[in-house]
Amino acid sequence: MMTGQEFAGYAVTRRLANGGMTYLFVGVDAQQNRVVIRRIKPEYLKDRRIRQSFLHGAEILSRIHHPNIVRLLKAGIYNDEPFTVVEYVESRNLRELIQRKDPLLNDNILTIMRQMAAALSCVHTAGFWHLDFKPENLIVRNDGLLILIDFDLAMERKPKPVKLSPLPGTFYYLPPETLAKSQVDDQTDIYAFGVTCYELLTGHKPYEGVTLEDAKKAQMDPNARPVRLKMHNVHVPVAMETLIFKCLAYRQEDRYPSMSLVMRDLETMV
Repeated sequence: MMTGQEFAGYAVTRRLANGGMTYLFVGVDAQQNRVVIRRIKPEYLKDRRIRQSFLHGAEILSRIHHPNIVRLLKAGIYNDEPFTVVEYVESRNLRELIQRKDPLLNDNILTIMRQMAAALSCVHTAGFWHLDFKPENLIVRNDGLLILIDFDLAMERKPKPVKLSPLPGTFYYLPPETLAKSQVDDQTDIYAFGVTCYELLTGHKPYEGVTLEDAKKAQMDPNARPVRLKMHNVHVPVAMETLIFKCLAYRQEDRYPSMSLVMRDLETMV
């Protein structure tokens, strides 16, 4: 899509970014308000599963309202092409901030963690799983407001684990039981939250190796443990490290049972 073109009633002003299977464009509506237009990349347009997932994620997002979750403005099909329109947020990707060791993170670590937990807790309370929680899907405004985006893999929350094929998301953020049994539940998001917090504080993933396969094996090894956060960052409080390791525990029963309890413990920290 070239700048200056119109799409679904919006004037496109520039390309914003590429997602895994989507293009993002900045556009303006009839009132000259800026928006973000999400479109499926041409090579995926004929994949019925991807099209359904894309629009299903928009339907889920339309039912969730929270300051830390991106706001859906419109979704539909234009010229046989699914699209969604979400609010435009002047922000930076959390992955970029981590890689750059941005000062914004140093001053707002606990606030950012609390906002991450609040967003995920809201998703669960609304009756859904996000299933793709990672730094790439978190954006941060210059004033420190964090917003969770990309609900393409989200699904309705069930009382029991659900088996999925193919696996959702990125393996670094998937708990051992999901990697081994292809099952997802609340714990899938809780574990991903723990991985993201670990990265936020250290710039590293909990399990790393020379190859991706090395990292995956360590992640699935019941005897393996992540390197203590203090080995990467001496300023991490003990209580914060304990909370993150509880999210990352190998056994589900050793993890937090809900994001609301993660929020509770984060609120006690200073």
